[in-house]
Amino acid sequence: MAENTGISWADCTFNPWMGCTKVSPACKNCYAERDFDHRYQKVKWGSSGTRVVTSDANWRKPLRWNREAEQAGKRLRVFCASLADVFEDWQGEIRNNKGETLYHGWHHAQPEWVASATPCDGEPTTMNDVRRRLFSLIDATPHLDWLLLTKRPENIGHMWPSWPVGFPADGSGGHGSGSRYLKNVWLGTSVENQEYAESRIPELLGCRDHAPVLFLSCEPLVGPVDLQNIQVATSDSYAGPDATADDMMDVLCGETVSGETGCVVSDDGPAIDWVICGGESGPRARPSRPDWFRSLRDQCKATGTPFHFKQWGEWSPDGPASKCEFPWAERIPNGVIGGPMMHRVGTKSAGRLLDGETHDGLPV
Repeated sequence: MAENTGISWADCTFNPWMGCTKVSPACKNCYAERDFDHRYQKVKWGSSGTRVVTSDANWRKPLRWNREAEQAGKRLRVFCASLADVFEDWQGEIRNNKGETLYHGWHHAQPEWVASATPCDGEPTTMNDVRRRLFSLIDATPHLDWLLLTKRPENIGHMWPSWPVGFPADGSGGHGSGSRYLKNVWLGTSVENQEYAESRIPELLGCRDHAPVLFLSCEPLVGPVDLQNIQVATSDSYAGPDATADDMMDVLCGETVSGETGCVVSDDGPAIDWVICGGESGPRARPSRPDWFRSLRDQCKATGTPFHFKQWGEWSPDGPASKCEFPWAERIPNGVIGGPMMHRVGTKSAGRLLDGETHDGLPV
């Protein structure tokens, strides 16, 4: 079977390319930048950096995983682009794994399932070309579920593959060009605190017609998140034609409540199918408050939404007194009060138990 990954919610990891640009607090201590830019110097992070397409041998791995999954009669979950963001609007240089700039002709060395559309002779390869190759690979591996996690859900719509003219664009039986529904793709966005829950989740919910599963990765969690009270933006057509900016959505059940009356104005909106959460790892990891995890667990339980607790990260509420700290304590002239004690014990020692239980929820 396919190579294992240390990520508890996936079976294997595939990186079509490497490199990204930091966009929010969750990116502050990016492990991918730390290892592949600063340590190994394989790719340059940032808006003026580089993006490096991985080897052809790496790109062939999902084809093998797909054959093995078919033979075993089971599906595999593939976390795609742990070292990049599939929906980054990258306009800069793209290199291969040997450090060479990619130009027209790059596609001729690729497997036969790669789409034929390429840049004109002499023009550099663009990220749209690489994304097209990725979606061709996704099409060629129907026994894999591809988990595409992004911090840029606002870009999904205009970067999503379309049906070519002559193929059905929707369930109406019509023909023409239009966005495709990919039944082996799960779309997710990162949500590290309430601010980014408010801005990213509505964008993800707008992709309800693209994929069967919409999920959240609340990791690293750096603040509390209330998924049952997300403010509606007036441009969100899925919230209903009469929605106002004061209305609030419960994104775990698709219900919208009027900000004026407190009454339910819609109960059939799009909803999140799965919530993952976890703390931060690495040498500069920030501790997550235990109540933040408990709140997400309880919100999911109330709505029947699958909940997956990945890890505490470097910090745990259990550990030796010599390593304890009060990261959120209120400091007053007479001393320190309030705030839970946290212990830096390392990711492995901290484990995955939340109040003594393992939470491995998955969408059905």
